Amino acid sequence: MYIEKMNVNNFRHIQDISFGPFHDPTSSSELIILAGPNGSGKSSVLELLSFGLAHRYSWQYYQSRTITEHSFSIKIGLNTSEISNILEGVTDQAIIDFLHNENGYWINVNPPEAIDADRLRINESVHGLVSRRYQNFTRKLGFFLRSDRVYAKREYNQRALFNWKQKLEPSYFNQISYGDTSIQYTDMYDFLLEQSYHYTYALGQYTRDIERGEQTERPADPLLPYNELLGQLFPGYSFADVESANLSLCVKLPTGNIIPFQDLSSGEKEVFFILSFFIRHNISYSTIVIDEPDLHLHSELARKLIRLMRNIRPGNQIWCATHNAELIDEAGRERTYFLRPSEDRSRIECFPATQEGAEISILRDIFGYSGYVGISRKIVFSEGTESSADRKTFANLSPSPSDNIKIIPVGTVSNLYRINKAVFALLQSDFTRCEFYLIRDRDYMSDALVDNHRSTASQNFYILSRYHIENYLLNEEIIADILNTTFQRATSREEIYNQLLNIARRNSAAFLRDMTVYRYGELYQQEDFSLGNHSNGLSLLTNNSIPINDDVVSPLKIS
Repeated sequence: MYIEKMNVNNFRHIQDISFGPFHDPTSSSELIILAGPNGSGKSSVLELLSFGLAHRYSWQYYQSRTITEHSFSIKIGLNTSEISNILEGVTDQAIIDFLHNENGYWINVNPPEAIDADRLRINESVHGLVSRRYQNFTRKLGFFLRSDRVYAKREYNQRALFNWKQKLEPSYFNQISYGDTSIQYTDMYDFLLEQSYHYTYALGQYTRDIERGEQTERPADPLLPYNELLGQLFPGYSFADVESANLSLCVKLPTGNIIPFQDLSSGEKEVFFILSFFIRHNISYSTIVIDEPDLHLHSELARKLIRLMRNIRPGNQIWCATHNAELIDEAGRERTYFLRPSEDRSRIECFPATQEGAEISILRDIFGYSGYVGISRKIVFSEGTESSADRKTFANLSPSPSDNIKIIPVGTVSNLYRINKAVFALLQSDFTRCEFYLIRDRDYMSDALVDNHRSTASQNFYILSRYHIENYLLNEEIIADILNTTFQRATSREEIYNQLLNIARRNSAAFLRDMTVYRYGELYQQEDFSLGNHSNGLSLLTNNSIPINDDVVSPLKIS
């Protein structure tokens, strides 16, 4: 389950903002970032989201909460296997059609507009099916970690050792998934201590059985995945065995010293606490809400946390609020939303980071004018806009663009050259940790001109070998396959090739004219000449690629 879309009509100081639509996360989890200054409503959005999720999980919770003064809608998306599970045994065709068409359902609280009665009834029926299907929590659906996380010293109550099995029940997760963070931390601490203690006891029984000659299976170490996590976060760290004389959770350091878990730094406890939630409850294909995951963390540790959180379990949708530029960079522009109060503070503004100019504007608001410098290991300036094929293609070609690469479209190629000198000046300094790169289209550049540009900074300046990035998409075999499989239009590779060739022939004179204008522009001031619409609609080439119209070519020659 995941959040496909959320519309907030009225909640506290937030009015008329939307998030999404989002897609079903697949193998790796998807990260959605809410960024903005203090008081911008980030935590309010997460609280609203957690309310919508929590009252879906339990009818008791739903019936005990009324929020009459607020208005919002949350679309819960369902993947294919979840839909099949929910529809098992369902015979109502209206419900079946609704789920197959919507791939989910809506949670509506005081919607501003009336909803069709039949649609509302079907939606509520689907909501009820989901709640009943998962009411025993055999499948974990998510959790919420608030920003008031503290890790106080814990004195363990020995009497709780006799109740440890209760914490293994699937329904137990419901008590803490959206609870107070201090309770969540205490529960995790106690769980690890109890597991270690009872594992030691089980090992003793195993040894006794072996001595008696009984065939028995060695118990599995329940702390093994947590030890692996601890070592992955902090190489050389591991949990020490819990002894009956000292019921406390301790960590063995690379030096060999053993210290109480509570003596670790707040950042060390923070990352372990968050990630252990995923392991303990096997959280996958769920919605996770975390307010300020970077709390107490250095930027490098914050990055490590986010990367591990995205890969520790599959298919999760993770919502985070942050002030941290590293996390914004880690998520990527497509999954970041910026919130901030309007100038008169009468409302909250919300816009996606992909909106033109949004990122620089908000980063300056949060971090100052230097805040957007050094937030990525590699910064790539390219032609185009946020919605252009350039940025989308480069982002998709990179296996994990948000890890180390930030792609910034700068508009036209003239803008690219205007930042050229400033970028290469930075390359020669130690002012920033970033590496800068520029990518531009080939356009109508001659080979000599390409070589001249590349010599400026051969390792950091790239010129495509084709006219535009879109030209790499002109593959007749792929186009034919898409037409056949997606649009059910029977066609062949040869037909697509011939159609593309005919388009090129029809426009060949205009292409020659534009190349001439471009190359003249490299030699002279563009205002010194104009070709207007010369040769529009004329073909320059025959089927044998022989010029047939000298009237097209002659005016373009230099006498």
